[in-house]
Amino acid sequence: MKMGKSLDDGLTNQEFPGIPRKVLLDIINLLMGFRNDTVDFRKAHLRPSVATIYPLFVFMYALLVSSGLVANVAMVVSIVKDKLYRDQTYCYLINIAIANVLVCLVVLPISLTILLIQNWIFGSFLCYFLPMLQDIPLHVSTLTLLLIAWDRLRFLKDPMKPRIPAFVCATGSWLTAICLVLPYPIYTTYIDLGKYLPQFQGVGICVVNLQDDMQEYLRGLFIALYVLPLSVTAYLFVRMSRELQEAEGPLPVMVYDGVRARTSTGSHDFRNDDKLSGRFRGNNHHDSYEAELDVRKEKRSHRYLGTIATMFAICLCPLMVLRVAKLALTETYDNSGHFDITYTMFVWFAFLPTTTTPALYAAWRMSRTTKERLRGYFRFSGRGRSVNTDTRSERSEPPLPPPRNHYTSTPRSSEAGLSATSNFNNS
Repeated sequence: MKMGKSLDDGLTNQEFPGIPRKVLLDIINLLMGFRNDTVDFRKAHLRPSVATIYPLFVFMYALLVSSGLVANVAMVVSIVKDKLYRDQTYCYLINIAIANVLVCLVVLPISLTILLIQNWIFGSFLCYFLPMLQDIPLHVSTLTLLLIAWDRLRFLKDPMKPRIPAFVCATGSWLTAICLVLPYPIYTTYIDLGKYLPQFQGVGICVVNLQDDMQEYLRGLFIALYVLPLSVTAYLFVRMSRELQEAEGPLPVMVYDGVRARTSTGSHDFRNDDKLSGRFRGNNHHDSYEAELDVRKEKRSHRYLGTIATMFAICLCPLMVLRVAKLALTETYDNSGHFDITYTMFVWFAFLPTTTTPALYAAWRMSRTTKERLRGYFRFSGRGRSVNTDTRSERSEPPLPPPRNHYTSTPRSSEAGLSATSNFNNS
């Protein structure tokens, strides 16, 4: 297909009903990006700005897709295998994992293809549907983190209060995300150039119609779906921290747990843990250990869940800010290369939580012994080396002879205390 100065003049001089002037300028900028006079727009053409570095982007996205897919599937398998889904929090993590799998299988591959290709070759359906598909998993993850914070705060304030089923809330997060992106096709325009120029038969252009109301809509989405929910999530996590600090002492929690063990069969994990209830039930001294262990569990869960939410907010921030800033900037042929590279990097960074969330979950569920072994293997700290050195020195020293004229039996009261301490450490 031939194009040249006459074509550009035709685009500016002729009247095309139904095509805004802003879209005509986008068409001109697109045509200026092709150096040759004969170009087949029905084939994919790589953007000049990424012609030399696109293998790096392909490698980065492929690594993110493969690692994210494997990690999220492994997280779901772990939750189902260990029956952790009985706890509401882990059900919400399954919902996040489903959104991440959708991102890895569909969103990231298609998004990378569109970011690297200069012309639109995917037809009218993907032109209208792809922007919706890109944002639905992000909105689902944002709303799910908000639900996690809200549900856990309700539980910490009143553990006896029934919790709303996670399946209902997770389904609501998907329906809400779909409803929020339904206006996207209104602000998307697909132009079949073959209707206006015969030499462009079968060629289309997909553009976003950035009118005044569209800009207000995007700003509203930035506030309503990023700033507001994540701010509320942060506030709820701060409230949870205060609730856990107030439960620092073992005595008030000990009395409460003793009553709860006899009257409640709640849905939280440690209340249904047969091992804990079998070990500690029936003795006030043992109940204190159970209470302290529960508080430690909640603090540990709170710390890792807060880290997951923080990582999600940090990774998504550059892309959301760039979307809003792009409304005030004019993208031309001269600066489009910087936009292409920056946007491609920010999209990759925004979907990085597909791997960080399962990694933090693995660290959350990992025992302290396993962590120490990993630190020793990868030399993350000198503690592992010092422990090994001390162990070798202790083994090399001869054992001390047993003391004489001392009792070797242990009183039964001490046996009970040692048994409780042993169970507490093993737990």
